Amino acid sequence: PTGLSSGIIRQHYTVKTLAEMARDSLAVFKDFEEEIGGDAGFVQTGVVFFCGEKNREPFEKSVAMHQTLGIRERILSPEELKELEPSLHTDDIGCGAYEPDGGYADPAMTANSYSLAAREAGLEVMTDTEVIGLKVQGDRICGVETDKGEISTETVVNAAGPWGSRIAAMVGVEIPIKASRHPVVNMLRPPEWRTSTPVWIDMVNGWYFKPEGLDALMVGSIQPESAEQEVDADKSSEVTDYEEAAEFSSWALARFPVMAEGQVQGGWAGLYDVTPDWQPVIDQIPEVNGFFCAVGFSGHGFKLGPAVGKIVSELVREGRCTSYDTAVFEYDRFRKDRLSPSDYEYRILG
Repeated sequence: PTGLSSGIIRQHYTVKTLAEMARDSLAVFKDFEEEIGGDAGFVQTGVVFFCGEKNREPFEKSVAMHQTLGIRERILSPEELKELEPSLHTDDIGCGAYEPDGGYADPAMTANSYSLAAREAGLEVMTDTEVIGLKVQGDRICGVETDKGEISTETVVNAAGPWGSRIAAMVGVEIPIKASRHPVVNMLRPPEWRTSTPVWIDMVNGWYFKPEGLDALMVGSIQPESAEQEVDADKSSEVTDYEEAAEFSSWALARFPVMAEGQVQGGWAGLYDVTPDWQPVIDQIPEVNGFFCAVGFSGHGFKLGPAVGKIVSELVREGRCTSYDTAVFEYDRFRKDRLSPSDYEYRILG
C-alpha cells in the first residue's frame, strides 16, 4: 500500500497529537536528504482544506490549535480561495484554510530511501519474505518464522498495514482492522490550466485533488462510506474501472470547471487499514512482552511515517514514548471504549 499511496503531506488534523506528528514529519520530508539520506520526492505546493457551514466550527477550532503548535495556517474566505486558484468553483464553500508548507512526496522513492539508509546503518532488509508465524515463550516474543527460515529475537514490530491484524493474531492478539480499497484517478489538465496549484481537500463533497506537476491532477475520495466496503487484502484489485473513472472525473469537473477539457489518464487502487475510530494502534501489546504494533493508520500513515518511527523507537528502547501524548493510539482503547475519532464527518482526516 505504501507504493500506491497518494503521498499527500499535510498538517491539518483535529487531534492535537496527530497535528504535532504531521508537523514534525513534514520537517523531515522538507530536509530529507540531510535527515535520512536519499530523496523523498517532496514537492511543496501548499495544502488547502475547505468546508461548508456544516464543519465550520471544528474547522476553525482546528486551525486555531494548529497555530498554537507553530503550524503556519490561516483561514481564507471564498473570495481569497478564488484569488489563490481562479479555476476553483467556490459557490458552495463557507471558508478554507491554507497551509503553505505542505505538499506531496513520492511514497516508493521515500520507502526505498529509508531501506537504503537502514542497510547503510548495518541492518539486513529481507524482501520477498513472508512471515508465517511468531514464536512466544511464556509471555515473551522469542522469534519470527518466515518462509526463508527462523529469526531469533525478543523484539518484533508489527507494521504490516492491512495485514496487521493477521500478524497480531499469530500471538493471540485481536486488533480490529479491516482492509478497504481506495482508488485514485489521474487526469491530464487542459493547456489553459498548466499552472501551479495547491493540494485541495474538499470537505463539502468529500474529495481531494492533488496536482502532479503542472500537467496532471490526481482525484481521490475522503468519503467514509468507502471504508464500509471491506475487501480481501490479498485479492483486492489495484486497477480502477470505467465507472470509477467517470465518477471521479465528474467531481473534478464540478470543483474545477476548466477540467471539461481535461482527459482521464487512468488510475490505481491501494488499501487502507482502517480501525473503528480511524486512528492507528502504536503501542507495546501488554499481553506479549516484546511485541509492538504500528498498524491501522486508516489512510494517513505515510505522511506521519517519520514521527511514527520516533514513537516506536522510544517504545522499544525506553519502554514509553516521551515525544508525544500517545494515549489516543493505545491498544486497550477498543476494550475500554476510549475511541478518539476526528471531529469531522470525514473520519479519514483525523
